[in-house]
Amino acid sequence: MKNNHKILVGIVLGIIILIGISIFFITKDTPTGHVIYDTTNTETVQLAINTLPNSALIHIAQEKGYFIEQGLDVQYKPFATGKLALDALLGGGADIATTADVPITLAVLANQEISVVATVEYSTDNIRVIARKDSGINKPADLEGKKISTTKGGGPMFYTDKFLEKYNIDKSKVSIVYLTPNEMVTALIKKDIDAFIVFEPAPSIAIKEIGMDKLTIFEDSDIYGETWNIVVMKDYAGKNSDTIKKFLKALIIAEKFMEKNPKESLAIVAKYSGNDEFTTNQVLSKQKIEVVLNSVLTTYLKEEASWAIKNKLSTAQHIPDFNEYINKEYLLEIKPKRVTI
Repeated sequence: MKNNHKILVGIVLGIIILIGISIFFITKDTPTGHVIYDTTNTETVQLAINTLPNSALIHIAQEKGYFIEQGLDVQYKPFATGKLALDALLGGGADIATTADVPITLAVLANQEISVVATVEYSTDNIRVIARKDSGINKPADLEGKKISTTKGGGPMFYTDKFLEKYNIDKSKVSIVYLTPNEMVTALIKKDIDAFIVFEPAPSIAIKEIGMDKLTIFEDSDIYGETWNIVVMKDYAGKNSDTIKKFLKALIIAEKFMEKNPKESLAIVAKYSGNDEFTTNQVLSKQKIEVVLNSVLTTYLKEEASWAIKNKLSTAQHIPDFNEYINKEYLLEIKPKRVTI
């Protein structure tokens, strides 16, 4: 009888140990800091993403397992800019992409069959001009004759043109260098450029690395902010309606979590975006993080289309009807009050 009791205890202990090992391997962190969840019976979604704090809701949904709860195994495919993430989508290398509005405008002008299903962040002062004082830059006019870096084909490029135009700076007398945001910070530190114009967090990182006292900063919030959007191809939307709705539902759950747990949310976004919490908080403080489809997006798209046609960045002759490239049906079904266009 005692032997049977010992055998039974041994079996029970063995089961407990096996369960403990299983839980450890299901939830332990990967080398990239992401958490592994049981993805049995889930649909894999390839996400082309710029891991900026702009993608906060996606990071939270990924970390907290909200995508898995919706039956989606979202695989990150990280890119240095939203433009590159959208290019991956256009090339068939992803199912969903995160990007700002200028790449969307240029893609539509190029007759790409894309569809915006939500905006997940927007702002009016997320782009800043960061210039070295020892380059003799103290006011906007001092940028003439200087080497300035921005990104190609994105919001910062649009902002750069509008900024130079606002202060009557002859663009032909400015040397424009196209770099990624991380490259800009390095180039400014090494004095390879005199200034850069780009979205956060690069400006905040440069201020931290170089020092506020050595920099001149222009923050013209009346020129352009940006929107951060979820984009799919139209044919994907037609075949994967449920997938898109599940993706957006996870983001809305993440939004509620962010509202109730700001400290934990900050830590998550900092980890996924690769920035310290102070810098991440600086970025998020300038942004409105929510799942919407509003006139901020459509206003920017029209302005950018006019700019692109005028500057011959596109062979298009007319501003398109962007409503044909914004799919409201998913968000209308999930959260109709969030749709105001």
